[in-house]
Amino acid sequence: MTETKTLRKKFWCALAVILILAAVMCCAIILYDSAPHIPMLLGCAAAAVAALACGYRWQDVEDGMVHGITQSLGSLIILMLIGVLIGVWIQAGVVPAIIYYGLQLLSPRFFLVSTMLICSAISMAVGSWGTAGTIGLAFMGIAHALGIPPALTAGAIISGSYLGDKASPLSDSTNLASAVTGVDVFTNVRHMIPVAATAYALAAAFFTAVGFGYGGGTADLGEVQSLLAGLKQEFWISPLNFLPLVLLVACVLLKIPAIASIGIGIFSAALLGVFTQGSDLGGILGAGFSGYLCQTDNAALNALLSAGGLESMMYSVSMIVCAMMFGGIMEATGMMEALMAPLIRHLHRGASLVTATVFSCMLVNMILPEQYIAIAIPGRMYTQEYDRFQIHRKELTRALGAGGAATSALVPWNTCGVFMAGVLGVTAFQYAPWAIFNLLAPVTAIAFAWGSAALRKRQVDKPSKAAVPAQ
Repeated sequence: MTETKTLRKKFWCALAVILILAAVMCCAIILYDSAPHIPMLLGCAAAAVAALACGYRWQDVEDGMVHGITQSLGSLIILMLIGVLIGVWIQAGVVPAIIYYGLQLLSPRFFLVSTMLICSAISMAVGSWGTAGTIGLAFMGIAHALGIPPALTAGAIISGSYLGDKASPLSDSTNLASAVTGVDVFTNVRHMIPVAATAYALAAAFFTAVGFGYGGGTADLGEVQSLLAGLKQEFWISPLNFLPLVLLVACVLLKIPAIASIGIGIFSAALLGVFTQGSDLGGILGAGFSGYLCQTDNAALNALLSAGGLESMMYSVSMIVCAMMFGGIMEATGMMEALMAPLIRHLHRGASLVTATVFSCMLVNMILPEQYIAIAIPGRMYTQEYDRFQIHRKELTRALGAGGAATSALVPWNTCGVFMAGVLGVTAFQYAPWAIFNLLAPVTAIAFAWGSAALRKRQVDKPSKAAVPAQ
């Protein structure tokens, strides 16, 4: 009975902590447009007070915080290296080459699907926000000239931009999912690809079919041509620029550890930059630390290529540290387990656990309107349950990406929804029905989970040949 009372007390304390965090986070983000870091620290404070009320010592709280941060150290190192890699890749002409050749794929007759394809290619290197806020703006102007509805165009831009957030090892959200679950980032990406590719193919088919309804035609591609000319003037562009990218993909396929693979990508790009762009050591070191600073007459090109650097990752690194502190306290004091207990009692198979994870991420995106939190909190909540069900944690990372990262832009008051609406000039309520990739990602993740569960069941139920009596 005493144990039951203790569990009940922990449940109510944990629920109070979550409600306090939700109230503080919503107030800070929606009313004051604040970063989520300080609200997350206030959540840590609430969790610490609740832990003390449950009879834990302050040392237990500190140990929980430290343990939570320690679990994420590998991913934090990877994130910092990714910042270095992006800065050096821009300096060496790798990212400019991706953008240059990607923009040449743009076809007015297949504008919508071309937009999605180009945005997805660029988002692999510069992320969803960087893609939508630069190339996305150019595509919105072209769509206006073609007479294509802004909401539909925004849906194509966001669908493409968020592929990078789910299927790129350079994505901060992908690395966050790996940090909270302890899964290698390349394992995470490889396992995510089938789900992302399915949703992506369906979205591409949709935008191709819908695009025919606007009759193709021609449009003024002057802004795109200006970007192409600026890239050609600022960088030496050739297929050779893709060498560091090819090496990184090869490392992923060969299952070389992430830190070593990213290191190879950095050093190969640095050498490439010396021989092809005329970069010196000072320029490479500067781009690696502070990011590349593009200074041309084209404002859109400057915004697109002024990115990367170790410093640029400090926002994400500090957010992960805050989130892992919170998760560490909740986990070490048993409040996470108590909060999950009522739900877990109704889960009897792995596929239902994946489904619950996806919907939990979507719910957190609505009540704690920040993509990082929608990945971090469910990630820590469900980790032990995946272990208990003997399900590999890579299934958890896939569910976090599909439910947390992909759906964040669909919520009008979420930080991602606010950003996308601000830069594209279309509200989330208007573009959400057309963000096909984002809508399908959680559906395909759940479908894959139930499909693989059914396949495993058939394999277990099917009798072996030796068990079939001879006729």
